[in-house]
Amino acid sequence: MAKPIVITGYPYAYPYYFKAFEYAENKDDLIFILPKHWEAKGGKVKIDLASRNDFKIYGLSAWSYGRMSLLGGLFKGWMPSICLILPYLRLKYDPRVLYSCLEPNLLSTLYNGFFAKLFGYKHILFTWQNVAPEKRMSGLKLKLSNALVKLNLSLSDGIICGNKKAVDIIKKFKTPNSKFKILVCPLSGVDTEKFKPSDKRQAAKGEPRQGREARDKIILFYGALEKRKGTDILIEAFNMLNTEYLIHNTKLVIVGTGPEKKDLELRITNYELKDKVVFLDWMLNDELPALLSEADVFVFPSRPIGGWEEQFGYAMAEAGACGVPVVATNIGSIGEVVIDGRSGFLVEPNDPGQLAEAINKILSNPELAEEMGKFGREYVEKNFSHKIIAGKILNFLTGNGSN
Repeated sequence: MAKPIVITGYPYAYPYYFKAFEYAENKDDLIFILPKHWEAKGGKVKIDLASRNDFKIYGLSAWSYGRMSLLGGLFKGWMPSICLILPYLRLKYDPRVLYSCLEPNLLSTLYNGFFAKLFGYKHILFTWQNVAPEKRMSGLKLKLSNALVKLNLSLSDGIICGNKKAVDIIKKFKTPNSKFKILVCPLSGVDTEKFKPSDKRQAAKGEPRQGREARDKIILFYGALEKRKGTDILIEAFNMLNTEYLIHNTKLVIVGTGPEKKDLELRITNYELKDKVVFLDWMLNDELPALLSEADVFVFPSRPIGGWEEQFGYAMAEAGACGVPVVATNIGSIGEVVIDGRSGFLVEPNDPGQLAEAINKILSNPELAEEMGKFGREYVEKNFSHKIIAGKILNFLTGNGSN
């Protein structure tokens, strides 16, 4: 890189998102400004910034963690003292680009953009948003959101869209004078060295067909136990697998916490499935590969709710990287991660019958499952590995990769 790049934004406080930059060719040219402390899920998740010798990292205090603070979350990820460190970095390292991994409808993004321009930086933004604003809000809130997006884009030189649908939304805000460029790329990738087909899965390929069919099959879900994740539909589908498809040698493993857990437990009791369903609490990302090594199919029955649809699906990408077939709903941007008929199946949301049928196709056909797992692994490696994503982002930030 000719000039250093400054990267900021609370998502990179999470080690598994930050990890993509470990694959950068020139780590010395990357400077990070990150929250020295971050909280999520109402304080249940707390992250303290770790010191590292391989990157230049400056830790600042973040004043807002989300929707419940400072104007309903408009200042999410705001680090007020960034206005002091940007001129310091400009003098010391002469960087020319500030990449703010923040949505364009935030005041914290506007704050960064103003000082980026003041101190001679090009400003690059990020967005996941794949649902048009008029479908998510109305009235004064819609007007304020649109005004912020327009203003932030006017101060930007580029934006990274985490999915293809986000591009269509951003392009609606373009004017004849707009100069910003667009890249389609998630904010980070998948650690394909950690998430990979296990030795156990490789050995199972040589297992006789009757042996594979005789052992218990594992259906896995991990994520927040919230209405939007559709776990109630998963329970309905699992009941159908047992009562209609008569697939009795199955276990359903649900990993996560959330407000829907009690309702799910009640459904399981009513269907007399308690001995077939296992609940596990929220797990660290490093613990998930071992869990995926046991799974025969990963299921993600997400549903659109309140103007929100799935924006990417790291859990599904991780499953694919492990060679596990995926059954998911055809909403939002899931179709960019799960290729229907190749790495798994996509079904309509809120339809337990379709979900059960798709799961049954995979569980009852080991050869199909193996083919899907192999394709899923190859697809994630080629499109979403940390190395691929780091290359795309850094090429864009240096002006060598854009559309």
